[in-house]
Amino acid sequence: MFPAERPTTWDVGMRMGAALRLAFREDEEERANRSGAHASPRPHIRRAHWHTILSGSRQNPTRTLRWLPPIPVNVERIEDLVPTLRSVTAAGTLG
Repeated sequence: MFPAERPTTWDVGMRMGAALRLAFREDEEERANRSGAHASPRPHIRRAHWHTILSGSRQNPTRTLRWLPPIPVNVERIEDLVPTLRSVTAAGTLG
């Protein structure tokens, strides 16, 4: 192990909150105007997880384990939204 050369800042999920709020508002508007019986899934974030992918022949499939990152579901136009920033303070020190 070696110490870090300098502090690093990571921008994580900067636009996701605004995207979910916008999608929730649009979902309510669509639900008010919809006449069908089947509802589409509400906007949400699918958690990151390991996923087994099957490939090859049906008689002898090859299983590959892949990591899937968090996935926005039913969220549109993320690039048009303003990022939401929240300050986070450290609770304590490690070591």
